[in-house]
Amino acid sequence: MTSSDDKKTILLVDDAPANIEVAREILKGVFRTRIATSGAKALESVKVSPAPDLILLDVKMPEMDGYEVCRRLKLDPATREIPVIFLTAMTEAADETKGFDMGAVDYIHKPFSPPVVLARVQTHLNLRETREQLAREKQLVDRLLDNILPPAAVKELKTTGKVAPQRFENVAVLFVDLVSFTAFCDRHAPEEVVSALSDLFLMFEETASRYGLEKIKTIGDAFLATAGLLNPVAEPLRAAVSCALDIVAATPHIRDGWRVHAGVHLGPVMAGIVGRERYQFDVWGDTVNVAARLTSAASPNSVVLTESHAALLSGLTIAPRGKVELKGKGLVPLVEISASALFPVTTQLA
Repeated sequence: MTSSDDKKTILLVDDAPANIEVAREILKGVFRTRIATSGAKALESVKVSPAPDLILLDVKMPEMDGYEVCRRLKLDPATREIPVIFLTAMTEAADETKGFDMGAVDYIHKPFSPPVVLARVQTHLNLRETREQLAREKQLVDRLLDNILPPAAVKELKTTGKVAPQRFENVAVLFVDLVSFTAFCDRHAPEEVVSALSDLFLMFEETASRYGLEKIKTIGDAFLATAGLLNPVAEPLRAAVSCALDIVAATPHIRDGWRVHAGVHLGPVMAGIVGRERYQFDVWGDTVNVAARLTSAASPNSVVLTESHAALLSGLTIAPRGKVELKGKGLVPLVEISASALFPVTTQLA
């Protein structure tokens, strides 16, 4: 037995009281009913909360017929998703076609057959619930995709069904790593670790977005983002360095005593989606590898980049690190930018 609170509401629209009474009797006990005796009253009734779950609408009515009522309902975003079933004594195919063209989902012919009325009403209520469930699931999938993939990749995936792997030139890759995170994990409960790390990564993501960077992924306590990959950025290197400095400066405010170090490198990368059951958008190439190694070379609370790339950025005060051995690259001249003050003056690169 359906409880009163669970019953769906059916709006009956007919100018003939006898037809309304017959329909009400059929629906009684299964559905709640609401009555409108004209097209104008029907359009007023759908605005009353809660809106009806389905409308049984007579075709032939004076002043405003059912076709016009249906047309207006489908033009209004607030009512266009309410299923409309026409009630009619007409049997011509052209009449039914006109109703479907107006947006009706079905016809019920007069005189009413109670089993047919109940079956068709319930069928279209079920179909509406299915559509709404699919819409909710689509929204969930969209949110998951937005969390997994950069916005431009999501758009391409929805448009073409795939994200083609590509080579991109002049991309700034930013790696950020939390200092002494393993020791922190050893001293704190899992819930506290996850909560603090969530706050930190939220700040990372918001800062990256502010500078036009795209989050690629988190790897344990590390964060990888790019500038100039899928979204155009006027100066990818400057955007990535500025983002890194803001992250370095803001991290102690997330958790007292926390510090990060970062590396930024500019160059070509390859990007695409890997995985078939679990999508992962990722970037590869020498530029990515060097950015990771620069991060390892950075002191806490600082950002490291190569001397040649630092020379491309005017207005930054840097501290030369000298030549540092980077795996696969040999000795590379590096510079370090500190987040204090913004930078303590050591050397100025024009």
